[in-house]
Amino acid sequence: MKFMSKEISLPSVDLDIRTKIMVLAWPAILENLLTTLIQFVNTAMVSHLGSDATAAVGINTPLIWMINGIVTSVGVGATALVARYIGAGDKDKARRVSNQSILIGIFLGIVFTFVILLLGNSIPIWLGADSTIAPLSAKYIRIMSTTFILYFASLVAGAALRGAGNTKTPMRINVLMNIINIIGNFILIYPSRTLVLCRGFELPMMGSISIPKIQITLWGANLGIEGAAISTALSQGIAGIIFLAIMFNDDCVLKLRLKELFSLDMDLIEKILYIGVPAAGERIIVSSGQMAFTKIIAGLGTVQLAAHYLANTAESISYMPAYGLAVAATTLVGQSLGVSDTEKAERYGYGAFKIGVLIMSSMAFVFMFFPQYLIRIFTNDPVVIYHASSVLRIEALAQPFFASSIILSGALRGAGDTKWPLYISIISMWGVRIILAWIMVGVFGLGLKSAWSAMVADLAVRGIFIFIRYRNGKWKSIVLE
Repeated sequence: MKFMSKEISLPSVDLDIRTKIMVLAWPAILENLLTTLIQFVNTAMVSHLGSDATAAVGINTPLIWMINGIVTSVGVGATALVARYIGAGDKDKARRVSNQSILIGIFLGIVFTFVILLLGNSIPIWLGADSTIAPLSAKYIRIMSTTFILYFASLVAGAALRGAGNTKTPMRINVLMNIINIIGNFILIYPSRTLVLCRGFELPMMGSISIPKIQITLWGANLGIEGAAISTALSQGIAGIIFLAIMFNDDCVLKLRLKELFSLDMDLIEKILYIGVPAAGERIIVSSGQMAFTKIIAGLGTVQLAAHYLANTAESISYMPAYGLAVAATTLVGQSLGVSDTEKAERYGYGAFKIGVLIMSSMAFVFMFFPQYLIRIFTNDPVVIYHASSVLRIEALAQPFFASSIILSGALRGAGDTKWPLYISIISMWGVRIILAWIMVGVFGLGLKSAWSAMVADLAVRGIFIFIRYRNGKWKSIVLE
């Protein structure tokens, strides 16, 4: 393979490297996949309320991604520093990083809760929602915000545990959180209804034995979108309580201590933010771009906005394994650099990258030839199915590049190199996706497929430049001490 007139050959990855990557990655991959599958069910439940309900939830999605991304960026700093200190054998400093990171997460929870409760009615309108769905969207986002404090603490705590090499505990808690969410949706979204477990029949060959009809009546709150928001907020709050309980346990290597949790260590906070602020900037750039992108698509109408949201949801199953591999890359690169083994750090990044490209290229085949089967999970509307399937076929082209941007960015984060992913995101999101989408949709009046073509161009540019940054190796010399 040639690129920029130079032969590219990736370092070989031995079995030991691949094994260590997968030992850390599989819980994160399983967590992401199960979470995505449960989100599929969650989306399908909301979608049965109609296109307006789907669009009302979907219009908030980029904002929720941005808020979660800002908080997760604190987790990026926690993961990188905890991994570096664990690799160097300094468990006490790793624990103190965890304490300070969770404190920042709690502070952000307070800030975002206040802002959304204050401005919640205006947010959907700013995002481009029309008058029919804006009130529903406002209720949804305001209810969601009520447990942000606990949820953000859980996001940061999970990131710190992953940096210490514990990916199983976050997996278990997040799977439980999503199961609670689905059960809550089932009860809160729909009205009371009767489920027929057996319709009853006779067995004439056995003396006309009759099997009676069996049915049960299930209570339902019939709250619609509000029920979905309550269920999500409740499940996230429970997850936060469980994470904090585990972190306060004496057996936890990153044990929380109240005295340290609520006392500022500015030296460690500065190190966390040195890594986290550029990561937060990247998430703001990407998520604000997604909001602008969604607003452009919202101008095409509710049906195409619903198709866009459902295609995005279906697409997420392809990149969830890549995020699991990125977690492994962040942890293993950080721990290797903690003992100054830059060669092994590099091999861990490339190893995770190779596995991710293989997985996401396989999903590209599904998107190209069988997209309609994924979309039918959520809706029976033939128009929505047509539009969503069409854009998934276009998205198939971006999968290898998307793998590069996700996984190698994770490897760079393990080294504390979060500035270059920020710069690259500015160029690709705003210089490529938004400009192209605005020209094709806003100027020339083209449809949803043209907007998703702009998104593919963005992902390709991002993936190529992230690969170049990782390959030049300058991240190996970043000092975090």
